[in-house]
Amino acid sequence: MALSSNTPVTVFISSGEASLLERKVLMYSLRRNSTRELDIRVFNGTHNTVERDGHAPEPVPMSLKVKYQNVTEFSNYRFLVPALCGHQGKAISMDSDMVVLGDIGELFDADMGSDDFLAKPEAYGSQTDHQWGLSVMLIDCARTRFNLDQYFDEIEKGVYSYADLHQMLPSFLARHPFKIGQINSKWNDFDFLDKDTKLIHYTNLFTQPWKARSHPYGDLWFTYFEEACASGFITEKDIETALVRSYVRRDLREGNRWTLASYLRRSARELIAEMRCVRAKFR
Repeated sequence: MALSSNTPVTVFISSGEASLLERKVLMYSLRRNSTRELDIRVFNGTHNTVERDGHAPEPVPMSLKVKYQNVTEFSNYRFLVPALCGHQGKAISMDSDMVVLGDIGELFDADMGSDDFLAKPEAYGSQTDHQWGLSVMLIDCARTRFNLDQYFDEIEKGVYSYADLHQMLPSFLARHPFKIGQINSKWNDFDFLDKDTKLIHYTNLFTQPWKARSHPYGDLWFTYFEEACASGFITEKDIETALVRSYVRRDLREGNRWTLASYLRRSARELIAEMRCVRAKFR
């Protein structure tokens, strides 16, 4: 599908309320590094809506039966992209826990040939089952038809598993033979960064920089976070909301690395909390 370099790049970000700051960092990185007009749309899995700049949130066509099967707040929303594009054109789907370092137009313009969508091959270590990583996808929306209600009926009957669907394993593809092509894997680097990385994906839910200190590539996330704050794209209200709701760690503003001062401050907070618990017990 040949596209003009002036065609806006359509990007869907799968997200939820708990992903407020991470998705805003991703959106900032997309715009900072793009030479093209971007049409960014955000799935909010908490509210079952899709949000777009300048428009009111709209409900998405996902049944509650399917919504409640999400492993994260947003796992199944990527499969709604072709229908929401009216089965026309192309679109990129990505998760919110990422930072984009390349020009996303490069991925959007990738030659898809006759493939339905492109994804990361052998994403989870298997060299035999071709476990596809769907956290970044380039989708030909005209070709691709997903039917989530049917898939989850078949999962419930034991025809294949949830993992088979989300990794496009042979047991799923035997019944739904999508043609899948390969993206450049540097467009979905799992917890890794080098000079060729175009997108870093913070996949480990326990070590993501906004949840834990000292991620080996967490300084990069904080660079974009601080720039987004300085530009006004991330507001003080956004940060306070994320803190009050415990979406991020309490010491988020102290950055990625431990220092003696930050260690002492955390120790003091923990000691005070422990003393309060002891006092409450004896009362």
